[in-house]
Amino acid sequence: MVAAGHLQELSALCEEVREITEGGKMYIHLPRLRLPRGCVPGEVEGLLCVQEYSGYATRLFLSQPVAGRGANWSVHHILGRTWHSWSWNNVSAQMRPAEILAEHLRALR
Repeated sequence: MVAAGHLQELSALCEEVREITEGGKMYIHLPRLRLPRGCVPGEVEGLLCVQEYSGYATRLFLSQPVAGRGANWSVHHILGRTWHSWSWNNVSAQMRPAEILAEHLRALR
């Protein structure tokens, strides 16, 4: 479970943040996630996994891939939906969720 203070910190970046669990994995739903400047699209729906997922320490999933950013995009089925993620590993689960999110977004700059 994510601490309430950590969810509030994320809420400052993206409204209506909430925690969701599926298949033993905990995700943070980011319904209107603003991406770094120059990304197309500029805003997507996000799903942040703050624990190990398929060999990645943490993972950020997006409702659609970002044109010309990230490498080796893959498709995942989570919560009955299709999500997209790129190859970006070693973002530690020991950080606060907002820090984890910032590190994943750094790869899209």
